[in-house]
Amino acid sequence: MQMKMSRLLPILFTSFALVAGACSSTGGTVNPPSDTGGKATTGGSQSSSGGVASSGGTTSSAGSSASGGASTNGGATAAGGASGGALGSGGAVPTAGSSSRGGATGSGGNTGSGGNTGSGGSTVAGGSTVVGGSSVAGGSAASGGSTATGGGTGSGGANATGGSTGAGGAHSGGTTGSGGTTALGGTAGTDGATSTGGTTSTGTGVTVSASCKIPTWPTATGATVNITGTKSVTNYDGGGALHEGSLNDCSIGDQGSTSPIFEVADGGSVKNVIFGKNIGDGIHCLGSCTIDNVWFPYICDDAITINKDGTASKASTISNSGFKGARDKTIQHNGGSSTLNISNVYAEVAGKLYRSCGSGGGCTTSATHTVNISNVVAIGVNQVAGVSENDKVTLSNICTYRTAVLCNTYQVNSDNDSTKGANGTGEGPSPNCSYSATDTHALVDHVTGVVTTDVLCTGSNSAKTGGTATACVPGFETCLKTCAPGMYGFKQLTCSGGKYTSAATGACLPATDSTANAQLFAGAAAKATATTTAVTKNATCSTEWAWGTDSGTSGNYCACVEKPGYYQTGSTSSGGGKAQPATWIVWDCQSPWW
Repeated sequence: MQMKMSRLLPILFTSFALVAGACSSTGGTVNPPSDTGGKATTGGSQSSSGGVASSGGTTSSAGSSASGGASTNGGATAAGGASGGALGSGGAVPTAGSSSRGGATGSGGNTGSGGNTGSGGSTVAGGSTVVGGSSVAGGSAASGGSTATGGGTGSGGANATGGSTGAGGAHSGGTTGSGGTTALGGTAGTDGATSTGGTTSTGTGVTVSASCKIPTWPTATGATVNITGTKSVTNYDGGGALHEGSLNDCSIGDQGSTSPIFEVADGGSVKNVIFGKNIGDGIHCLGSCTIDNVWFPYICDDAITINKDGTASKASTISNSGFKGARDKTIQHNGGSSTLNISNVYAEVAGKLYRSCGSGGGCTTSATHTVNISNVVAIGVNQVAGVSENDKVTLSNICTYRTAVLCNTYQVNSDNDSTKGANGTGEGPSPNCSYSATDTHALVDHVTGVVTTDVLCTGSNSAKTGGTATACVPGFETCLKTCAPGMYGFKQLTCSGGKYTSAATGACLPATDSTANAQLFAGAAAKATATTTAVTKNATCSTEWAWGTDSGTSGNYCACVEKPGYYQTGSTSSGGGKAQPATWIVWDCQSPWW
């Protein structure tokens, strides 16, 4: 067993029960926190003022039109012009975040020979559903979708940029209609069709995909089942009970485990089991197997090993299950050529959810593994899948937070990265990792602020900005990358001149988790100024959330945090099969993220 890594702070999440029946676990099982479904801003927080409303163009001789009213932030309407009759008041214009219809549009009276007033333009959906912004004919445009001044002028179609909607400041609302050609005293232009606001939700940016279902961690039912040593089974149904063993203690990260609590015959199955902490190497399937509704609150080296006997086998399935605290791999795929299907799985804190073979992992260089991974939620997992160059994994509907890489390709029987992935790295789509941008979803409700995509970038090395900016990966031109120590934030990258760029320095959106927010984001600049201790990146540390300066890279700052993929120190067994307490925290150093 290789690549010893480990755990994470529990994260609250909403429930979606994947379990066959309610169960109640002891042994330290923690009910995960609930995900609220999004902290997106309301869409009007940074709405544009609607611009200064168009002057209405040159007024016709039929009457000197007022300028159309400098548009306030959806405020009071302009007088609408002296001639052409008295304008209707149009009512108070709502602010650009309210969803009122904007009041009845005043008719504006008949204008002078300047012609009928412009329609004010179709409203922009990109704002917070202010329809036309309560336009009076010549009144002020609401900031959520400014309307044409139309006032007594024929220019009525000069739609004041109509679609520069407030998207919480992040979403542009799309390209707006030009407002039509302004007539100089003739018939007013129609204002053109305003923008629909793109594909995001009503100007507030994207929210968590409805396809990301976070399960409720089950509680055990019935009496605890105690197992001494390894239990050999063919088809085993645990009935939702807690199963406790006599093997290595996985709650303290024992990495010396080799014996499993269950050894499953080729073609066998295990279902409806909640494990305790003394479970050693979890489940070993000697060949193919079906694993369903099993829950691991603690993991030593691996939770499940497929094809332990090293021969080719039929397809195996792992479904409707949950895993926490794997310092290295959660699921290891050994042996000869075979297929594995993983679906409806939750993973919290792991080096990897899936790894084929690995360094000396019992695979021949000719063995090929076909793997399908779908409907996964991963939080604090360094890699969702690690595959060898002779394997093929297909990913779909992968939802993550604090997860650096969805798929990484390695050289055969090695921990060295392949160069077949994005930008010559092992990361991202490759001949061995098949997925597209639409298969990825960031759990954006775990950060505060607004983003216009939930597509996940291919990885920290293949998607870089600044002086080492990498080429944009086709299909992933706009994507979200983890940022801040411990990967607690998201930063949106876009493509400019064929290379990645971020919106600005400090574009790392902070965590909604109150502790991480207070320690890493609030007052970060002052903490950095006060920091004098030079530390080594990825070295162990003793005081969580302490700050330091990066001894290896000038200008970088470090925090002592739980970093996915760096949990191995101190986790080897001592005498008597007892593990030493694991070191879960390391110095994670990055360029200023605030």
